Amino acid sequence: MAKPARKPALPEGVEDHGAFQRKFWAVQRAAWVGFSLILLACLLGLLGRGGMFSTKIVESSGGSIEMPAISRWNAPDEMRVRLKASDKDQTVFVDPRFLEAFSIDGIDPPQKATVRRDGRIGYVFGSDPAAPAKIVFRLQTQQPGLRSFLLGIEDDVAEHSTFILP
Repeated sequence: MAKPARKPALPEGVEDHGAFQRKFWAVQRAAWVGFSLILLACLLGLLGRGGMFSTKIVESSGGSIEMPAISRWNAPDEMRVRLKASDKDQTVFVDPRFLEAFSIDGIDPPQKATVRRDGRIGYVFGSDPAAPAKIVFRLQTQQPGLRSFLLGIEDDVAEHSTFILP
């Protein structure tokens, strides 16, 4: 009669691994894979300042806004606005939540006026009927984390978000 196969003895302090332990290790491996992918993306320049995922372009009826999608805390950044050629002044609107995420260090060229409408702050820029206007907002990030705010040109204002890394 054959003897049943004996399991090899485990070292002292090591017990058989249960289902929970195996699930925990699977989650741990998945986290390492995720971390490795993010690290690789950073090393290839896909994330971070100047990377292909670091900015997003928002198209509106009055032009386009290129804003930071990912930024670093307490770091300078830029938001570029391109206004279509027009014979009347155009306004770029932000809400107070935008100013919690970013402080505006400067605007080039400077705005003609600042207005307030529906709780939003508007920066009025003169327009040229022959050529589109290009405006650069020099920003300084204020608080890390995912930040949402209203941003837009004229009446085309929508909710946008950015992630500021600590």
